[in-house]
Amino acid sequence: MVKPLLEQLRAKVETASGLPATTKSELLKLVAELENQSARTGPAGSTVDPHGVDRLVASVEGLEASHPEITDIVNRIATLLGNMGI
Repeated sequence: MVKPLLEQLRAKVETASGLPATTKSELLKLVAELENQSARTGPAGSTVDPHGVDRLVASVEGLEASHPEITDIVNRIATLLGNMGI
């Protein structure tokens, strides 16, 4: 369940236009860390690296501050997909 979502997140970050290269690189590193953490914990996912999550949250907050329009669009898409059950 988590792996496909992380793959989708990676694809979205890789194809995002208008992101500074440093921001894109940082987000991709965080996605990689989450993928590694997910692989280590297995399907049960009983442990999560709180530092990785904290860094992801901080990066997302930075993205929200620097690119509010992109963040709004992604949020609306995520909400739409969630309402569709995807």
